[in-house]
Amino acid sequence: MPTPNIELVGKEQLAIQKLVDAAREDGPELIQTEGLASVLFTDVEGSTTLAEALGDQHWSMLIENHFQVLAAIIEKYHGQFVKSLGDGTLSVFPSAKEALTAAIKIQGAIASASVEPSFGVRIGIHTGDVVQSRGDFFGTVVNKASRITTVGAAGEILVSDATRAMVGGRTDFSFSEIEPRLLKGLRGHHVLYRLEWQD
Repeated sequence: MPTPNIELVGKEQLAIQKLVDAAREDGPELIQTEGLASVLFTDVEGSTTLAEALGDQHWSMLIENHFQVLAAIIEKYHGQFVKSLGDGTLSVFPSAKEALTAAIKIQGAIASASVEPSFGVRIGIHTGDVVQSRGDFFGTVVNKASRITTVGAAGEILVSDATRAMVGGRTDFSFSEIEPRLLKGLRGHHVLYRLEWQD
């Protein structure tokens, strides 16, 4: 079972929330001004420890290369790499299928990378209505996607029940249901699925 950051390192990780806040302040225009979209967050687990061990210059080079790999995959599957902050990224896709495919390709690329140190990346995806105006975007979909990411562990892709429902009975995706989770700032328990990506 994943261990909450507050128990593991003695403090709450706020990188994902900072990414949400920054995107609201000056994010670029999204694929669509309003309507249905799949929002994908990534987060590098244990990045603080890695950064301290490697030093700022080496860490900055590694994380920038990491972002370039992610951006290439996201764009290949018709997503838009919206924002990066610290070690996290926020992207938006016009369909759940493309977001899920990109997430699988991201984890595969990270797992097969020969560069050390290797990254453990968690990914969270939620689908719903987004609204964009003057470089700002908002909607519960963004907040929920970020919260889903924070409950994941390195190497996991967690998706909401809404995202799972969007791809219906497609046989090219395999899911396992996990125990419903409380998501900070959102009411009730939320049904989540783990997208299986390893062969």
